[in-house]
Amino acid sequence: MAAGLMKRYREAGVAPPAVMYVDRDCCSPHAHGQSQVKAMFAEWNELQVRLDIWHFMRRFAAGVTTEAHQLYGTFMARLSKCIFELDPDDVAALWLAKQGELLARGVRPVSEKALDKLISRKELALHCRKRTRGVEETTRRIKALIDEMDSEKGRDTLGVPLLDHERIQQVWIDQQRHITCIQDPERFPLYMKTGTLKKGGVELCCYRCARGSTSLESFHLHLNRFIPGTSASDSHFQAYLLEGLMRWNDDRMEEAVRGKSDLRTYSSSEREAMDQLSRKVLKRSLDERYRPPGAYTGKNYSC
Repeated sequence: MAAGLMKRYREAGVAPPAVMYVDRDCCSPHAHGQSQVKAMFAEWNELQVRLDIWHFMRRFAAGVTTEAHQLYGTFMARLSKCIFELDPDDVAALWLAKQGELLARGVRPVSEKALDKLISRKELALHCRKRTRGVEETTRRIKALIDEMDSEKGRDTLGVPLLDHERIQQVWIDQQRHITCIQDPERFPLYMKTGTLKKGGVELCCYRCARGSTSLESFHLHLNRFIPGTSASDSHFQAYLLEGLMRWNDDRMEEAVRGKSDLRTYSSSEREAMDQLSRKVLKRSLDERYRPPGAYTGKNYSC
């Protein structure tokens, strides 16, 4: 698979990926070794392999006594803050926009702390870029968080501890070496500006982040949805899977080349009929993406 991917990039004359996010095999356990993923894509000399931060955080969840603990959500949220910091300029612009919205409703200006409570996580993700804090700062913060939660402060109202002492200490020993490979690559923009949005009289930038393996996790979810119902025979399962993959590839190609469309059909006969009718009635093609199939030449080809 890796050899085929490198060949496709090479033959297409396209620059290879600069960064690859993985859920494991990100770095070698030896000081001067090479990660398995890096060795697999040996032709891409400049490739940087990074561990997906969500998977890194999930490894710490193995050190808790139960995910139903009252402090579990607090622990994971603080762990995220140990790794990430928000761009101060983006946050200041969002604060200003929120103040403008409040003033437009006749509400007096409030403090920054009160504004933080009014800003949703969705707004932060859309308008504020995140960046990693660096190896030393991240290490210091995570160590301090574990020490705090592994003490009396990490117990709920019934006295049940959040962290299992032996397990969390072992997790911390194992994961320290990965702090380097969760850092953002230098001189590589991970955010793409997708547009602007006006709030409270302030023009806010909208961003999309390329960090992590979100698209891969999304694909796993779609794979499950390809198969209708709860059971299928082997032949039907294969047919559903191939049909779903065909539609997935068709959607991704259309979005990459021409953007999203309101028209959505995967039947070639239906698209051909719609194209002919629209040209006859409207004197133009209703679906500009459609290309009629080539004419049959009468020659037969064998594989």
